Amino acid sequence: MRRLAILALACLPAAHAQPAPSQDAQFHAQYQQKYQDVAALRPDMLVEELRLRVELVASRGSQVGGASNQRRVRGFESTLLQGLQATLCAGGKRLEPAPADAVGQMVESVTAAAQSQRLRTVGADVAEISAIAQRLVESQDEQLCGLHSLDDVR
Repeated sequence: MRRLAILALACLPAAHAQPAPSQDAQFHAQYQQKYQDVAALRPDMLVEELRLRVELVASRGSQVGGASNQRRVRGFESTLLQGLQATLCAGGKRLEPAPADAVGQMVESVTAAAQSQRLRTVGADVAEISAIAQRLVESQDEQLCGLHSLDDVR
């Protein structure tokens, strides 16, 4: 127990010394590339792209033919949607974040959703999933606040 506490304290300064992912140049390049890659997709296809990317993250290190990660993907989706609605909706109406905050808010929502499902993400994962989620949010406009699940996206 004591070793665990010492290890946690030893890791604490390192975590604070790293820049936030949304401020990293490589992160921004990956985010912008994925954002452009999914620009022409219909909203329902954005949902599928999001699911595929989260499934890939969830299955890292899994054996071929292993159990499905469907529950984790759906849990991620649900947590992400709730986080986005909590951040971007008030009284059933869509709020527009300040442009400087948009990426940061998306990264926070994606990171929280990944942590809720214990997904091990790296910067590229967060960048790509955040870009897809941003496009999805943009495609939904006012409908975002009334969604019960991403299955409702049309």
